[in-house]
Amino acid sequence: MSIRFKFKSVIEFETLDIGRKPYISIGEVRSRIMNVKKLDNVFRKDSDLVLYDAVTGLEYGDDMFQIPTGSSLIVKRVPIEVASSAM
Repeated sequence: MSIRFKFKSVIEFETLDIGRKPYISIGEVRSRIMNVKKLDNVFRKDSDLVLYDAVTGLEYGDDMFQIPTGSSLIVKRVPIEVASSAM
């Protein structure tokens, strides 16, 4: 099972495998994307990722919110101050 994601500035979606889980938390998705894209060490200091539903445009601000498999997400990089106030 998987979800699809893409950064706002990229045309094509990428697939993120979530194993056999029917749902995954936004916090875990954010962490996995940072790991897959190798943004862990460099990115966490001054930037964060904000995730949006690709169909509705709804921003997922709660890290505990569960999204179902098959979901498509838009990822936006934001300065840490903006990310903190947006959540």
